[in-house]
Amino acid sequence: MNRNSISLTGIIILMAGLLQQAMAQPRIAASNQNYMQVSSSQTQTFSNAYQVQISLEGNNKTYPNWSLATVLNQQITNSEGKTLPYNKIKLKLSAINGATFQQIGSGTTPVPLNSPGIQALLISSSNYPLSNHQDEFYKNIVITIDVILEGGSYLDALKTWQAYSINLAFVLLDNNGTELGRSSAVNGMQIRPDGNYTTPASYGIQIQNNARSGLLELKTMADYTNGASVSYTDGLTVTAATPYAIQVRTSSANFTAGNNSIPVSVVNLQLSAGSSAGATVALSETSQTIGTGGSSTTNAQAYRYNLRYFTKANDNRLMNAVPNNYSGILIYEIIPQ
Repeated sequence: MNRNSISLTGIIILMAGLLQQAMAQPRIAASNQNYMQVSSSQTQTFSNAYQVQISLEGNNKTYPNWSLATVLNQQITNSEGKTLPYNKIKLKLSAINGATFQQIGSGTTPVPLNSPGIQALLISSSNYPLSNHQDEFYKNIVITIDVILEGGSYLDALKTWQAYSINLAFVLLDNNGTELGRSSAVNGMQIRPDGNYTTPASYGIQIQNNARSGLLELKTMADYTNGASVSYTDGLTVTAATPYAIQVRTSSANFTAGNNSIPVSVVNLQLSAGSSAGATVALSETSQTIGTGGSSTTNAQAYRYNLRYFTKANDNRLMNAVPNNYSGILIYEIIPQ
């Protein structure tokens, strides 16, 4: 009977020891605080959007050089299936209770969210350890986190009464990067349809009139030995409300005529505006930038360019080609900058 009692007492002591060890592990708890409402295309900061509490229970415990990371648990969507780009959102540490940013050695520079499942560090290797002395049992740190939404005309297409769900996990890491704990919190962001949004800038690019079917003729021996040329005044029109780049490429590597072909690079393109000569490139099926221009304006502006197609003197690829009408497709593109 006494032997059984001694055995039972040993089990109770062991369980108590395990319980004390579990309680010594730091814990993290995240919560959402303020619902976020967007009403314009301007960059906006939402104060105290999330709070993270880190606590430590147990005597004489220390966790040095800990880190705090955030992970986007899923794409930022709403019930309509619209998606808010995660790269438009940053998190900013704005306040701390139980320590100071100076003690931790962490600044308050905004940190961009990474793609879902990828950590972004909010605090890296804190100088302030999570620790309790021999006569302490409980300590906590509460961190307030702001959300910054990057402004832009893209918000016009995302306005809706249905809130976007921002599901974030906050992860506590030890000095080796091992996860000590994590806690998730979901906050809503509504991009209100009754707000004041900038309409997305419109862009356009168009080949004008007879430049749509450019004709470069090599009819005499002089055209082969000296090169041939054809020009189209105001042959290209670009419409934009922001800076832009103009690119050109061909749909294939060769001009063709039945079973015969010649490389597209036998033709060169020069883009110019007014009397100012612009860039010159040999045609290629790889996109090439041949011009830049534009500025940020309230309304889209039209910009006109001259086109010149020409061959170079004594190009053996042309001299050895089978005479025929060769054709190919050129693709002009406008790239907002």
